[in-house]
Amino acid sequence: MYGFVYGCLGLYRLSGILGFNAAGHQRGDIDFWEKHNIDYDNFCDVYNIEKTEIISSFDGHTIPADYIHAPAPPDGRNNNTVIMVHGLGDNRYANYPTAAYFLDRGYNVITYDQRSTNENTAEYTTFGYWEKYDLLDWLDYARQQTPGQRIGVWGASFGGATAALAAGYENTDTKIDFLILDCPISSMERMIELETAGMETGLPVSYITWCGNAINRIMRGFAYSDADAARTLRGANIPILIINSRADTITPYYMGRDIYEAAPQAQIRTVEDSPHCEIWLDHNTEYRGWLDAFLADI
Repeated sequence: MYGFVYGCLGLYRLSGILGFNAAGHQRGDIDFWEKHNIDYDNFCDVYNIEKTEIISSFDGHTIPADYIHAPAPPDGRNNNTVIMVHGLGDNRYANYPTAAYFLDRGYNVITYDQRSTNENTAEYTTFGYWEKYDLLDWLDYARQQTPGQRIGVWGASFGGATAALAAGYENTDTKIDFLILDCPISSMERMIELETAGMETGLPVSYITWCGNAINRIMRGFAYSDADAARTLRGANIPILIINSRADTITPYYMGRDIYEAAPQAQIRTVEDSPHCEIWLDHNTEYRGWLDAFLADI
């Protein structure tokens, strides 16, 4: 009995199976903008931000996004585009600091709210397994807007899992020109194990995980192992850049390494000292250099 209870708790805390609406970083979050040395009003003056939304082809919920146009001509939709996928507890605004990098290099940016986050009306999050369908919808949308142009995906943490699971789904690798994963989750199962190990229940982690997995199969119709980003990318024919840190305690270094070893066209760049998803701040010059080199090689 306790195994089932703790299995549920571990899953609830990580993948939001009870449903939640994460506020993330909003426009009025002054601390967030100051931390990244961004004036939000000035950002809106420099870049043309088009509010848009689409309806999910998977279960009909609304998927809101900011479609941000690069400032260099042509200021419109017919540019190369990067779709940005935020992590758990954030929303589309959290991607703005890194979005500026792509915008200044002539890429348009689509940054959207993941399931059950901010203005996205889906009820549950599922660690990337259902989230991949939202990304697939935005990929189709971007292809319609910019036929013949390059489409890339950048994903952070849980958003990295979404990006990887989408990229490895059926023939999606033919729709994506490149993939950038910042501190990505490689496996839902491993994340559940990490979470339950920290709960100090006195029960074996393997037992709690098994119980949670059984409940998830019954309630949501898929297993933890179905949300395995590393395994999904084994056959994906996409250039992939993985950026991670050995000091990351949320998505440990081995998760990025797992994806790197699985994906045939992956490369990895690792720092020693940055907390989870703080590499952009701590090593900004190096981060930009890695992106420059990666994009130049595509």
